[in-house]
Amino acid sequence: MTHMTEDSSKPYPVLHPFTYMPEPSAFDSGSPYIRLCRAQGCWAYDEQNRAYLYATTGATSVGLGHPRVLEAIAKQYAALSFASTCAQSHPLAVPLAERLIRLCGGHYAKAFYSADGSGAVESAMRLARQYWIAASQPKRSKFVSLEGGYHGTTFGSGSVTHLGIREMFGPGLAGCYNAATPNLYRPPVEGRPEWIVSFCLDHLEETIFEAGPDEVAAVLLEPVQGVNGIVPLPREYVTEVRELTRKYGILLVMDEIGTGLGRAGHWTVSQHFGIQPDLLTVSKGLTGGYFPLTATLLSTEMDRLLFGRGGVFLHGVTLSGHPVGCAAAMAVLDILEEEGLVERSRHEGDAMLSELKSGLGDHPFVGDIRGMGMMLAIEFVACKDSKQPVDDAFGLQLSKLLREAGVLGSFLSGVLTLYPPLTLGQDEARQLTNAVIDAVSKLS
Repeated sequence: MTHMTEDSSKPYPVLHPFTYMPEPSAFDSGSPYIRLCRAQGCWAYDEQNRAYLYATTGATSVGLGHPRVLEAIAKQYAALSFASTCAQSHPLAVPLAERLIRLCGGHYAKAFYSADGSGAVESAMRLARQYWIAASQPKRSKFVSLEGGYHGTTFGSGSVTHLGIREMFGPGLAGCYNAATPNLYRPPVEGRPEWIVSFCLDHLEETIFEAGPDEVAAVLLEPVQGVNGIVPLPREYVTEVRELTRKYGILLVMDEIGTGLGRAGHWTVSQHFGIQPDLLTVSKGLTGGYFPLTATLLSTEMDRLLFGRGGVFLHGVTLSGHPVGCAAAMAVLDILEEEGLVERSRHEGDAMLSELKSGLGDHPFVGDIRGMGMMLAIEFVACKDSKQPVDDAFGLQLSKLLREAGVLGSFLSGVLTLYPPLTLGQDEARQLTNAVIDAVSKLS
C-alpha cells in the first residue's frame, strides 16, 4: 500500500476531536497520526499492514468488521435506507426499544433515540426538566454531578462534565453543581475506603443543600468514570446516592454510555448494584461503533406523568431511531446474547486485571491498576509515595512502545486505558496483557 503524505504547503484540513493539533511543520514528513486502513475482529491494520490489537474505545463491543452486523446493515440499507421517527415509525423501532427495556432491567417504559452519547445525556436532562414542570415543580431545574465525571460535549451535557473541559468555552448552563468523587486512589480525603465513601456522600448532600433540595432536578452518575481514567465508584456509594435522591425527591440519571450493554461485565452496572434509576443512557455498545445510535430510557413513573394521557417531547434529531442504526443494534445485541459476551467480558476482564496487577504491581512508575469488565486502566506516577503524575514525554514514550508491541490503547492525563472488544479470545487476551507488561517494563 502506498504511503500518503500530507501536503505541507497548505494547512492540515482535519480538526481532530480531543486531539492536540501540532504546528504545520509536524506534517512535513507525513501525518503524525496513525492511519488505519482495514480491520477484522479485534485487529486493526495501518498503511504498512502492521497489525494492532484495537483497545482504544469502548464502542467496539463485538469487534470490527463482524459479518453478521455488516449483513444486517446492508439488508436494511437496501430495504429502507432512511425513515424519520417524527410521527412515523419503521419495523425495528419498537422491537429495539422493547429489547433494551428488557435487557436493562424491565422497569423502564420508553426509549428515546439519539445519535451520540452527548445527545442521550442531553435528552435525559431535558426529560428531567420537563418532568418537574409537569409535576408543578418548575423550580427543579438544577443538576448535580461528580468531579471527574464525563457526560458529553453538548451545551447541557458539557455543563455537567467536570474535567476541566468547559473552562475552555466560557460559561455553560447555569445551575450545574459538582460534588466530590470517591476515587479510592486519589481520594478527596485520606482514610479507609468507608471513610472516603462517607465523606463523599456527606459532600453530595451538602452540595444538594447548596443548590437547594427543592431546586435540584437530577443527580447524574457514571458508575465507572471512563474519560477520568476508568474510576469505578464503590457499590455502597452508588446505592446510598440512590437513597439520598429518594430522600429529597430528586431524579437519578445513570450515565451508562461507557459501561452499559456488557462493557463492564453486566448488561448495566445499575442492575448489578441493584438500583433502579429514573433515567438511563446507553450508547457505545449499542451498535458496536457501526452506526451512530443511542438510547435514553425513562422509568414507568416518569412516562405515566409525561405521556400517560398523551404528550409531546419537543426534542430530537433528524437521525433519531434511524432504521439502519436499529438494524445494527439488533444484530449486535443478538451477538452479545447468543455468544455470552457479557459474561465473557466479566470473567476475561477479571483475569486480565489480575495478570496486569501480577506483572506490573511492583513497577516503580505504576501507581494503580484498576478496572471493571473490559474496562482496564493503569495509572502511572513519577513517584509512588507522592503520586506525582508523569509528564507528557512519558506518555509519548509509552504510546510508542505500545504501538511497537502491536497495541492501540489510549493515554490521557497519566492513565493508560484499554477497551478491548468483548469478542477478545483467551489467546488474544494473554497477548494483550503480555504486550502491555512488556512495553511498560521497557519504560525509563
